[in-house]
Formats: sequence, C-alpha cells, structure tokens
Amino acid sequence: MQKQEIHVKSLLERILALEQLTVLFQPVVVLDKQAIFGYEGLIRGPSESLLHRPSVLFAAAAKYGRLAELDFLCRKLIVRQFAKLGLPGHLFINVNPITLADDEFIHGRTLMYLQNYKLDPDRIVVEITETQPIQDWTVFQHALQHYRGMGFKVALDDLGAGHSSLKLWSELNPNFVKIDRHFIEGVDEDQTKRQFIKSIIEIAKSLGCQTITEGIEHKHEYAALRKLGIDMAQGFYFAPPQKAPDIALSPQLFSERQKRNVYSEKLTIAHLVKEVPTISPRSTVEEVGEIFRISETLQSVAIVDDGEPLGLVLRDDLMNLLASRYGRDLHGRKPIQEFTFKATLKFDLHTSLEEVSRCLTSAVNHRTDEFLITENGRLIGKGTILDLLSTITDLQITRSRYANPLTLLPGNVLIQQKLDEFLRNREDFTVAYCDIDYFKAYNDVYGYMRGDELIRLVGRLLTEISDPDLDFVGHIGGDDFIVLFRSGDWRERCRQLLQTFETLAPDFYTAKDRQIGGIEVCDRYGEKRYFPFVALSIGIFPVAASQNGLTKEYIAERASMAKGKAKGYCGNAMHVEDTEDDQVVGLSSHLEGSATQSKLFMH
Repeated sequence: MQKQEIHVKSLLERILALEQLTVLFQPVVVLDKQAIFGYEGLIRGPSESLLHRPSVLFAAAAKYGRLAELDFLCRKLIVRQFAKLGLPGHLFINVNPITLADDEFIHGRTLMYLQNYKLDPDRIVVEITETQPIQDWTVFQHALQHYRGMGFKVALDDLGAGHSSLKLWSELNPNFVKIDRHFIEGVDEDQTKRQFIKSIIEIAKSLGCQTITEGIEHKHEYAALRKLGIDMAQGFYFAPPQKAPDIALSPQLFSERQKRNVYSEKLTIAHLVKEVPTISPRSTVEEVGEIFRISETLQSVAIVDDGEPLGLVLRDDLMNLLASRYGRDLHGRKPIQEFTFKATLKFDLHTSLEEVSRCLTSAVNHRTDEFLITENGRLIGKGTILDLLSTITDLQITRSRYANPLTLLPGNVLIQQKLDEFLRNREDFTVAYCDIDYFKAYNDVYGYMRGDELIRLVGRLLTEISDPDLDFVGHIGGDDFIVLFRSGDWRERCRQLLQTFETLAPDFYTAKDRQIGGIEVCDRYGEKRYFPFVALSIGIFPVAASQNGLTKEYIAERASMAKGKAKGYCGNAMHVEDTEDDQVVGLSSHLEGSATQSKLFMH
C-alpha cells in the first residue's frame, strides 16, 4: 500500500473513531404552502482535510470497506443534531443501497437512534441514493420493507442520474422522487429539460408520488419550475446547507414581484455562491491529487488556512504536474502551498455583480472560470464566470423589458419596485419629482422629434447629477421623471440640474424665439398666447425611515403636491415639502449666470 493510501485510510479511521463529522441541514420547501416541509441532513468531513468533501469521504469509505460504518454514523449524528435543534417537519436521511446489502447491516439500529432522541419514525424520509448498481435486488427490497414497516417514508434521490432510475422507481414505489439537479440548471431556457420534468410530474401524479427538485439556485429557475407544477423544492435559492437552519422562509422568495425584481435591488455575488471543497496548505501535492482521483467530477479545491482562503487548486494543473516526468517523485510530498497555480481572485460576499464583472474583465492573470467568495475575510464558497454572465444577462433583459423606450431609463414597474425596496429596508431617501413646464406648447410648435430630444436631455442630466451607487433615476412617462436620492447632498445636485437645464434650454429654440425669450402660440380661440422657455419644476419630499405607516401611494401624493407648488413659481424651481408639519419654508435666490431669474425654494 502506497504512503498516500495509508494516509487516507488513517484519516478515515480517525474520523470514524472520533466522529469528526459536521452535520448540515437544507430545507425542503412546499411551494403551494410556501412553507418548510422538512430538512435534508448532509454530512461534511473535517474542514480543510482531504476527506472534507462528502463524495471523497464516502468513496474512501467504500474503498477501505468502511461504508456501512460511515453510513450508520452519519444517521446517528444527523438524527441527534436534528433533535437537538428541535427542527420542525420531516428529516430526509441519505442511505446508500449498497449498505443495505452489507454484512454489517443491522436491523433496528436507525429506529434505536430515533428512540434515543425521541423522534417519531413517521417523520423520517429515507433517501435512496444510487451511486453504484444494485447487485442483490431481493436483499434491497427486503431492507426497504423493513424501513416501511417501522413507519419511514421513502424518497428516490437524483432521478435521472443513477444506473437504473426508472427501474428503481417502479420497484420502490417511493413517496417522493427527487429530480437530479442536471435538469434544473437553465430549465427556464431549455425546452427539453422542461419536457422531461413535465413527464416526471405526470408519472408521479398517476402513482401518487410527490416531486422534489434539487439544486435551485436562481429566481428564474424557481419561476419556471413553479409553472411546471413541481410539488417541493430545495436549493441555494431558498437556503444553503447550514448548521442551524431557519425554521421559516421569507415570503419575498415566493412573490411575483420578487421574481421580477432583478433590476430594482442591487445584486451582489451572494446570489452566485456555490460550495467548494477545502484543504489545508500543509496537505501534500500527492494527497490533493488523491482527492481528484477519487472524485472524478471535482474540478477545483480551495486552499484555506484557519478560514482564510489562499487560492484555488485546479484539477488540470495538479494532475498535469503529477503526470509529468518525475513529477510525483519530485513534488508529491511537498506541501501544496509551495505551488503557485492560476491566480485566483477573491471578492467579498457583498460586492456588486457589476464590480465583479469589471474586475474579472480587467484581470490580466485570471484565466480560470472560478473565483472565491468571502465574508469578513473568511471563505464562504466560490462563484463561476458562467453564473455571473447568466445573472447579468437576466439583469439586462429585465432592464430593457421595463425601461422607457425613449430614454431607456427604468419605467413605472421598476420605480415601484425600487420604492418597495427602500421602504422594506427602512432607508432614508428623498423623492424628487421632475416635470418640464410649458412642454406641450413647445411640442406643438417644434414637433415631437424636437420634443423627444428635450425629454432625452432631461433624462441624461438627471443621470449625470445622480450617484449611480446610491441614487435611482426613473422615467415615469412623457415629460415626468423621478429621482430617489440616497445622496446626502441632493440639494446641491438639484441646484446643479436647474442651472444646467436653464443654460441649455434656449439652444432648443430658433434665434427669433430666443430674442423674445419664448414662443407665441395661438390657442383654440385664435388668440395669441406667450410661453417662456421650457423650465424644470422639481417637487421634493424627504422620507425618513423613522416615519411609520408610509406607503407608496402617500409618498407619490406628497411628491406630486410638492411638484405642483414648484410649478407655481416662474422659471426653474424646486419646492421641498416639510415631512413633519407640512409647512413650507421658502428662501428665494438668483441663479448666477442665468439668462432669466429663477427661484429655489428650500428649507
């Protein structure tokens, strides 16, 4: 036996003897009830060890004849922790069918665990995970009858990924079927996957079986599966595996508004987090190579020292090194930290998608598809460029779908969503409702093309005076705009807007009209009316988080009142509504360098 194998075997023995396993739970959600049905118990090996990843851990146990022992230890620890946390609903426990036929299989041990921790058997769902072909169907079916006789329910895991999934389904007659995550990724854009899932749902209904989809990571996947009629779901979209999971979910996860609200909320890479196996920097090159050999689908592992990520080790890099001439002899026993693999970028969990995209685009040495995600310097998981591009594409599609076609600024749907977000987060912000005075008269004289140019000018100026990281600019329609300021210097920004617009407005008139400072238009009665240059009126309504009972309707009403008062003054003006006693305090001043006199009304 090679030294590397001796090390893995020794590590496995220590894990089993000292019960060095971590238990995590991930909720299984009933979509119709928008509630948690139960939790799947998951296992991880010691952090930063060769056997941290469950696939590697169980492969090593199978290799050294300790699979049944590991399987029972996992059940015991999961049952114990589930009871200790007092989690509601059902408990899903993974069982490998190979262990049911193992000579070490002991009838009644699982029931004993339940009795020890006072859990009812009818709350247990045994998940059959078919990682290898079943050799003895008679023993397998006998073991399942044994479980059912104790009151356990049965679930078929990873339907569509096993060696004989359909045969298992017909033989097991399970209470639940869990559809493999392969069919979930990109289901909203893949008609073949949707058709496959539809077929499973139809079969399941005819057999009285409930369907569960695994691996939902994005809103658009959830939305597509909900439309197909899936019964239950689990995945990072609802919650990642956790040591102490929540017992309730946010209603926002299920709302139509939340599913469309990709533009309104500033998305961060928290939406992209995926689990990544970890190893210690003191692990040898050969030990890490053994991890990749055991887990053929694993593409990378993270080097982590006391929670701090040092970088990624990629399968191709390491295996090429070990496969090179004398590579194993020269480097196999060296610690992995001595080797510099492809540069790995790290981002905090709260970094925006746009910022990550900019960094990845400008990174000279970053040639891998993956990057690490941290929180307060500690590793949370990894993200992939493919997921980043997919989410940004969704963001752009949503922007274009709900944008005003003239200015391409967010329209009413997105404005309402942004107001919802600010109110939900109890943020202080200031509403600025902008309107172009005398626009109809201008449009009638100069035509809609020149009128559109004027509207686009206002949209551009509003965007330029706003902070893209704090403020939100929307186009309500026609010549009406709104800005939701979180910038503390919103007064100065509005002054700048009014000054700039007053300077540029005359350029939209002919020389003759500029001489008289406006236009003369005949009304419906044939009488001439004079209209000065177009001007901006801005109604301001500050919103404080401490205010109770605020609604979007109330905010819109107060901003409209403020705009109406601003329009009562000649020229470019803004009016600020007092949020406490509705009294307006006004101070008039001249805009230096303006062609005409304007008044600014403020506190």
